[in-house]
Amino acid sequence: MLTSEVFGLIMDHDPNLVFIKDANSIVLYANRACLECYPPERRASIVGSTGLEDFPREEAALRLAEDRRAFALGESEATTTGVDYLGRCRVLLTRKRAFMTADGEQRLLGISTDITELSEREASLVRINDQLSRFTAFAAHDLRSPLASIVSALNVIRHDRQTKLGPNASDYIELATASAMSMAQQVTALLSVSRAEHRQDVRMVETDLNVLVEEARSNLSALIAQTESYILASRLPTLRVEPDLFRQLIQNLIENGIRHRADRAPQIAIRYEQAGSEHMLSVEDNGTGVAAQDAERLFQPFEQGSRTKGGSGLGLSLCRRVVSLHGGSLAVDPTYVGGCRVVVRLPEALGTVSMAAA
Repeated sequence: MLTSEVFGLIMDHDPNLVFIKDANSIVLYANRACLECYPPERRASIVGSTGLEDFPREEAALRLAEDRRAFALGESEATTTGVDYLGRCRVLLTRKRAFMTADGEQRLLGISTDITELSEREASLVRINDQLSRFTAFAAHDLRSPLASIVSALNVIRHDRQTKLGPNASDYIELATASAMSMAQQVTALLSVSRAEHRQDVRMVETDLNVLVEEARSNLSALIAQTESYILASRLPTLRVEPDLFRQLIQNLIENGIRHRADRAPQIAIRYEQAGSEHMLSVEDNGTGVAAQDAERLFQPFEQGSRTKGGSGLGLSLCRRVVSLHGGSLAVDPTYVGGCRVVVRLPEALGTVSMAAA
């Protein structure tokens, strides 16, 4: 059993601020870290006072109210930001828990953890992420014009009767055109997601998902015909989604299944079910499948794992970002055999299921 001396030694070397108060918020105990928050001349008088006598009246009132809340509810948690007597800005996460002594008296245990460094890192990450997102938007915007020029120039060459081309030139032009158009679509998707992330509100409207599937099919018609792909879509619901982003999500998932085909014609199945309190959509293909070690890495930008048949490596990364903007999750089903199955889970709040005719 710990002696009071050992307990005191432990507490005085604990970097957390530990204190105990009575029912009137009078400090009965404060460890060294807690006392060192106060000017040296005040430390001897903290025990036996509220410790708030030198605080601005409004701040002291807020802290006392938090004590009363902890006594009433049994516990509380709050983050405070303030400047200490040395002029340092400190962010503290304080957890308080009420308890009764053996004599039946109310007490409040408080433990404050200094999260200043963590808070600064989080703020820095937010700034960096915002800068990266804005850079992505600018880069995507600037790439659209040259890509359009490339496609236009290739079309001129292809249809110019005075241009003499070798026997394989037409095939190369078709390939270059398809690649440029695919990149343009990815750039457009990247720009759409970047813009959406900087909007206060994503424009959610009731949308027939069957219509979005047909629009995605139309956009991919050349690729579908070229690869002799078969697309099967079950009846899908009407949900509140951002139509442009959700169309791009469906299109990317279909294209992902086609591009990563095996040595047979691609078969893509789009299915829906209501799983408990979630809407669940899945896109299945009969392609090369996904190795277990690649399942999560596929969602990183420019990563394709072992599925490296075309594409920019942005598709699934963009898909996850779109689903995240809708409050959902997206993952590869590790148990699926015979290809790949991507599962999209969306919150029930996106709408009551309304099944439209396919």
